[in-house]
Amino acid sequence: MTDAKRRRRAAVAAPPPRDHAAQQRRRILDAAEHCFINKGFHAANMTCIAATAGVSAGLIYRYFDGKSAIVKAIIARHLETEGTSDIDQLNSQDEVCAAMLLAFERWRRSDDPSMNAALFLELTAAATRDAQIARAVRDKDRIIGRAVQRAVRRMARARGVTLSSAVARGRAEILLCLVQGLASRAVREPTLRRRTLEPVLDAILGVLSGK
Repeated sequence: MTDAKRRRRAAVAAPPPRDHAAQQRRRILDAAEHCFINKGFHAANMTCIAATAGVSAGLIYRYFDGKSAIVKAIIARHLETEGTSDIDQLNSQDEVCAAMLLAFERWRRSDDPSMNAALFLELTAAATRDAQIARAVRDKDRIIGRAVQRAVRRMARARGVTLSSAVARGRAEILLCLVQGLASRAVREPTLRRRTLEPVLDAILGVLSGK
């Protein structure tokens, strides 16, 4: 084997530089989000994702084992970008209400993949059929749920109410149901506006933060 052939073979076998690998992963995940949102989870196959990313399907498998691994990475990325830091800044009923209305507006606009209601619903449906995705969704929900529980306790304390862990956990679950329901309504009722929601949300949060 000539030196030139050895160099070419080594170049193919060598892992990509870390920065390049991270860039390629982002490119693939961006493309996957686009395909899931616009075509649905099942129609968005690896060929579609590869074409949208402008790479070969073979290259995608260099970074991800398959579509389930891509979905898990998207969920993890959303947790990094959404995280819990914003929730941990919410200390009162008014702040929680404002954050929920802002989230609803972002879901309704559908211009941010990290806050896209259609993608949220696609991932939720996928979790019913894929055990790996279901575990990733549950793991994310547990992390977000603990942050919401802390926010509920702070919201109650701002009104002079101390909630036990068990009560705060139950109220956090109700609040999460409400938030996730807003994502669904943003898809099913795109004409719904925050002025309709705001007084009702405020009343519900008053109950959740009270005795």
